[in-house]
Amino acid sequence: MLRTVQLAYSSASLCKNTKSLWSITSAARFSDKKKGDDLETDLQKDLKKLNEILKTGIKETESITEKLKEVPKPQESVDKNFMNFRKQAEQEAFKRSSIFNWKTVLATFAIGGSCLAALFYIKKIRMDEREKHRKQTAGKARIGGEWELVNTDGKLEGSEQLRGNWLLMYFGFTNCPDICPDEIEKMVKVVEIIESKKDATPIVPVFISVDPERDSVARVKEYCSEFSEKLRGFTGSTEQVNKVAKTFRVYHSQGPRTNKQEDDYIVDHTVIMYLIDPDGQFHDYYGQNRKAEEIANVIEMKVLKYQAQNRKSLLNLF
Repeated sequence: MLRTVQLAYSSASLCKNTKSLWSITSAARFSDKKKGDDLETDLQKDLKKLNEILKTGIKETESITEKLKEVPKPQESVDKNFMNFRKQAEQEAFKRSSIFNWKTVLATFAIGGSCLAALFYIKKIRMDEREKHRKQTAGKARIGGEWELVNTDGKLEGSEQLRGNWLLMYFGFTNCPDICPDEIEKMVKVVEIIESKKDATPIVPVFISVDPERDSVARVKEYCSEFSEKLRGFTGSTEQVNKVAKTFRVYHSQGPRTNKQEDDYIVDHTVIMYLIDPDGQFHDYYGQNRKAEEIANVIEMKVLKYQAQNRKSLLNLF
């Protein structure tokens, strides 16, 4: 391109000189009209000068051309990717896809593995809780439930009114010669041991008669007061007592009567204490061979465990 411009410039200069010469020649010719004899001679001289000027111009042009040939061509410094936006976009996309591929795979496996581990852990916890609940429910289905009898004030009272308290229940009868008094005394002692400690959970001792024929409201009230003011007594009709005894799977059977006194008989019954939680559900039981201190320690552990489970359930709600 540079060579073409220079050639055009030389040609333009030559044409300009030629135009000037023609102007000079024309002026000379018109000025010498009076000299008719010398016109042809002057014209030949002008043409000769014109030829010399043309030759000189051609030589100068050729000289310039030769010099241009000797000048080295400049090396191209333009970037190959200049204005190549599509190629650049493809390269950037390839780089991003390469980074995305391996990083995404690693991140996916890490997150997926963590989620699966968390899901399995939560599933295991829930299954354990369900199994535990199933076992507890199975035990509760066999023992305990809703009940209602007549209290020492002559009013109907039962599980609904006592809900919210820990209960320690014992089934017996007021005419029992030895076992019932011993077990009731032990039950009262258990309550005293637990409540003597700091921040202790109150336990309500309950006596339920399985001899409704002889154990009236007044008789049960008098009998309970002989052991402790805290002891709460219940009795009722034969139908009511039998229903509660069946609920707690308590065996009771009236013995043979003597001929001398119709009300002189012994009642055979189950000798067990029942622990009922604040929800009104059966929680544990203790036989005749357990000591008061041992029972108190077990109940304290049961209460703490129950409270911890309730706190955990409340936290799961949030």
